Amino acid sequence: MGMNVKKLKKFSLKGIKVDTKLLYFGYFGLKSVETGRIDSKVLKSFSLVLKRGVKLYGGNYWLGLNDSIEVTKIPIATRMGKGKGNIDRTVTFIRRGQIFCELSLSDEDFAYKILKSAASKLPIKCRIIKY
Repeated sequence: MGMNVKKLKKFSLKGIKVDTKLLYFGYFGLKSVETGRIDSKVLKSFSLVLKRGVKLYGGNYWLGLNDSIEVTKIPIATRMGKGKGNIDRTVTFIRRGQIFCELSLSDEDFAYKILKSAASKLPIKCRIIKY
C-alpha cells in the first residue's frame, strides 16, 4: 500500500438519530426506519435514480450521505496472523431516524414516485416524510 491510510477498527452503530426539525432543504424526504450500512455501489445507484427523476420532472435534491468508512478484507486462502488486510470497499452508516435525502418538487405525486423507486434500491427500510 503506497498511501499512508489508517484502517478503521470494526464498530457497532447504536442509538437513534434525534432531530427537532424534520426537513432542512426540501419539501419531501426519506427517513430511515432501521439502522444499517450502505455500500458505495448501492449509494451510487440510489443517487442515479434520484438524479434521473429530478431531471425529468424538474426540481432539486439533497443527499446527506458520504461513503467515507473503509472496510477491509483478507483473501480467502490466507492463514491467521498475517495482519488486517487491504481496503476492499467503502460504506456509509445510517442510524434509525436519520433523514438522509431531501427533495424539492412542485408535484407531490411525482415526488412520492421518485422517492419510492429510489428507496427500493436501499437495503434498509425507509419512510417518505413530508414537510
